[in-house]
Amino acid sequence: MSVALHHLLSDFAAGDALGTITLSFRDISRELGFRSEIFSNVIDPRVAVEARPADELETVLRPGDAVMYHLSIGSPVARLFERLPARKLLYYQNITPAAYYRGVNERVVARIEQAHADARRLMPVAELVMAPTAFNLAEARAFGADRAMVVPSPLPVSRLHPRPALAPPDPVLLFVGRIAPNKGHADLLRVLAALRGTVQPTARLVVVGHSLDTEPYLRGLWRLAESLGVTDAVDMPGGRLGLSDAELGARYASSSVFLCMSEHEGICVPVVEAMSFEVPVVAYAAGAVPETVGEGGILLETRDPLVWAATVDRILRDGVLRARLTAAGRRRSERVRAAPIAELFQAALAEAGVRP
Repeated sequence: MSVALHHLLSDFAAGDALGTITLSFRDISRELGFRSEIFSNVIDPRVAVEARPADELETVLRPGDAVMYHLSIGSPVARLFERLPARKLLYYQNITPAAYYRGVNERVVARIEQAHADARRLMPVAELVMAPTAFNLAEARAFGADRAMVVPSPLPVSRLHPRPALAPPDPVLLFVGRIAPNKGHADLLRVLAALRGTVQPTARLVVVGHSLDTEPYLRGLWRLAESLGVTDAVDMPGGRLGLSDAELGARYASSSVFLCMSEHEGICVPVVEAMSFEVPVVAYAAGAVPETVGEGGILLETRDPLVWAATVDRILRDGVLRARLTAAGRRRSERVRAAPIAELFQAALAEAGVRP
């Protein structure tokens, strides 16, 4: 029987970037010849068929098996991972700084602080630490990772059935991401207000993302929208669970420009998704966003809403610029998705001596 390479994570949710990436790594592990399953402490019923409870992991391990822990938030599974009689690999998905959640959800703050403690404890003992970006790798090394390298995340954008976006009659600004304080929603609202108050009076903003654990923050956003006079021009679909792949794909396909004003990202998968739909991307140059966007979009180093509004207006009015951005985004998306991730993952495993 072949060696197992199982994947362990805190929360396995439908449509969530962490869950989707973990699922892809499981599939790659199987393609490489490993026995591989996903184990999680919290499993979304919508994807229950793809995972098993974390407490079952110990019962299936055989001598020589390996477990890869996808670390992003504090969880009891970190202690489970620590005591497992298996070879230990760690994939650092990034930890959002706790400061963003203070006053919004103290339970999340506690989980983030626990994640920091878990990272400091686990990084030095893992046989190999992998990270999807150089930004994440630097953080992993700061936590004590010694044997560490970049292995890009597989991004299964094809599930959204990308096609060139159809320009809507009125400008639609799109952002996709959790309703969370680090994502920069307040600045998006200010950009919308600047646009509507000057050069694009019919512009609308669509924010796709779930608000699980961040309802106070969401209420504050609606209060800000009201004070800016843009409530009727804002749509925040998704509720507590988010949208289906088909619904999300439809949102990309009917948008004019994708804006990302997030202050902290370990990858930022949605910018790649937007580029695959040939939607021009404008993003704030923070965290791993510059790595992900590359030459495929416009990166801004200011959060000034007037600068952002002027940039968006130029894209909407200048057909040549828009065509250049959509082509650059398409090329960047294709390059990111064409990365030989299976080969890179296999090489990383081989360096650690983990083989089927």
